[in-house]
Amino acid sequence: MTDAAAGERLLARLVAARWDDSEAELLHETSRRHLASEYFRRKALWANALGVTHLWQFADIALAFDPSMETDPTWLERLDAAVGRPLLLPVRKVVIDMFRWASLGNRPYERFPDLDDPYEPMVQVLERGGEFLPGQAGIELPIASVSYGQLANRLVQPPFAIDAATLARLDEKDRIELEQARARIAQRERQSGERLE
Repeated sequence: MTDAAAGERLLARLVAARWDDSEAELLHETSRRHLASEYFRRKALWANALGVTHLWQFADIALAFDPSMETDPTWLERLDAAVGRPLLLPVRKVVIDMFRWASLGNRPYERFPDLDDPYEPMVQVLERGGEFLPGQAGIELPIASVSYGQLANRLVQPPFAIDAATLARLDEKDRIELEQARARIAQRERQSGERLE
């Protein structure tokens, strides 16, 4: 039995994400970096609990939890249609397992009640600026990279709070820094124009 309602909720969030929005990428750079790090921490914990530690960062943990789980292609088809293009392959792979995980409902948490939702941080990464790119031993966000890290290190990493208030504080810091940077650029351009007169 799958949880179709959870899949619909996930789809609604992803459809509303700020895809192809360079301004969002800049305004949420710090929070996205922290969310990605928390995603890798949670992914490591689930991979370890499910015994899929080899290449844990790429593990399809929904399939590891329930190998009989079928992939419904209509979720991704509907998301691609809403975004207006196919997602990048690395993002596509993560999103496919997100939908599988959502379809499991509460079953994983009944078995592992101490573990948090592994995909919630990555959902918020996508909501706050769209896709990521594959990097050297990690992922690339527009300004910064986030490494996968070693499994042993991720397993002991302290959790990062991803509540709205914490993320808003990080976003405000980015907003102020972006405004200051733009003001400095504008000032230099004015000064350059004055020297040319």
